[in-house]
Amino acid sequence: MKSASPKSSSAPAKHSPVTPDHGDGSDKRARILDAALSLFLRYGVKRTSIDDVAREAGIAKGTVYLYYESKTMLFAAIAERLCADMLAAARRALQEKAALTGRLVGFLDAYVGEMHRLVAQSPHVEELTLSKESVAAATYAEFNLQMKGLLRGVLNSAGVDHKGAGDMFLAAALGALRTGDIAEKPYRARLTALVDTLLAGLRHIAAK
Repeated sequence: MKSASPKSSSAPAKHSPVTPDHGDGSDKRARILDAALSLFLRYGVKRTSIDDVAREAGIAKGTVYLYYESKTMLFAAIAERLCADMLAAARRALQEKAALTGRLVGFLDAYVGEMHRLVAQSPHVEELTLSKESVAAATYAEFNLQMKGLLRGVLNSAGVDHKGAGDMFLAAALGALRTGDIAEKPYRARLTALVDTLLAGLRHIAAK
C-alpha cells in the first residue's frame, strides 16, 4: 500500500476534536483517532497506512496496534466517532428551548447538512460515510435508525403523527441542498421555509 506523503497533501478538512473519556489510555486513543481522521480526510482510507497514522500521532506503530489491531478496526472506530458526533449534535438541537421549526431545522442540519458540508471540504468523506465494509455498515445502519427514531419522537410529541412524516422532512432536507449554497446560514434559511410549509400542511391534514 502506498503511504500518504504530507508533502503532496492539501490542507486537511476541518473536523471536531475528540474529547478524551479520561479512562486509562484515553489520551493516546484520542491522538490516534485524531491522526487517523485527519489522514483519512486528506488522502482517503486506502492511501493511509498504520505507519502514517503513527507518525501523525507522534507515537510508535506498536502503540497504535495496542488499541486498534488493524486499519479496518481503526476505520470502524472513526465511523463510530462520526456517528456519535452527529447524533450528539442532533440531540442537542432537539433539546433546545425553541419553536418546533427551529428544533427540526437544527436536527436536520446536523443529520443532513453538516455531512454534506464535510463532503464538500474533502472528497474522501464519502469513503468514510458510504462504506460497504461490514464493520462500518452496521454502525451507519444503527445510526440511521437512531436518527429516524429521534425525528419520529419529536414529531409525534408535537402531534405530527402522519404516516411518513419523518421521510417528508428528510426529503426536504435533501432537497434544500440542491437549491442553493450549502453553507450553514443559507441552507438553514431555505430549510426553515420548507419545514414551516410541511408543518402547516401536516397540521392542516390532521385538523380535518
